[in-house]
Amino acid sequence: MSSNALARPAEYTLATGAAAVRRLHVLHNVYSPVGRRVLLRAGLAKGMKVADFGCGVGVVSRMLAEMVGSSGSVTGIDVNGDQLEQARQWCASAGLNTTFIEASADNTGLERGVFDLAYCRFLLLHLTDPTACLREMREILKPGGILVVEDGDLTSAGSIPPTALNASADLFGRLGRARGLDYTLGANLYHLVTSAGFCDAGLEIHQPAIRQGENRNLLKWSVEEAAPALIDAGLITPAQLQRTLEEMQEATDNPGVVVLMPRMSLVWARKPNN
Repeated sequence: MSSNALARPAEYTLATGAAAVRRLHVLHNVYSPVGRRVLLRAGLAKGMKVADFGCGVGVVSRMLAEMVGSSGSVTGIDVNGDQLEQARQWCASAGLNTTFIEASADNTGLERGVFDLAYCRFLLLHLTDPTACLREMREILKPGGILVVEDGDLTSAGSIPPTALNASADLFGRLGRARGLDYTLGANLYHLVTSAGFCDAGLEIHQPAIRQGENRNLLKWSVEEAAPALIDAGLITPAQLQRTLEEMQEATDNPGVVVLMPRMSLVWARKPNN
């Protein structure tokens, strides 16, 4: 495992391992329909060799493996061993062609120039040097290989009409600044990718609006998981946080409230052929 801290999460804000499974599956429910469509538009196909950076508990790795089929393969990379154990179990239960390695996102140790597609979702905004990760993704791709990255602007989340759910945007915006991270990174994702040496880039931006079901809980659960980091950073007291979470739950349970998830930017591009 690499000890390079540049592309490690800066004391990752949210839960990991088994504690993260519920939230990450809901996050996948929210964002995967558009993500799957963009992957196909970018050129993902059966038989491809794919690298899933920041694979977490493996929900996207499993989707990618299903998309490339038995003739393809997916390698998941994450710096957190607990996450990888969950990922192995999740993908093994489906009998998919997946491998998982513990490494930092800017120094994976993967063979250079052999992957058909490199992917990540909600990874770059957790890194102190996201460009280093993009360079590593470029290095492991074949000439002409495909990059697909998804990342959000956490300060764009909230609700219609405004409710306590808008606290998510405020708290994560301030937490990012306190930790030297850019939780608005999605807004600049296209330019990050093109500046990292990729060509033929495309862009799609969308913001899920959730009217019903379990997915509405994502904002509240995210703040709940980030509680220790928010308190340690002095952004909120335990008593204030408890009141905020109670008010967020009330808004989540209110059928008249539309929950707005963070606005997501999806960028696809290619590694130059020369």
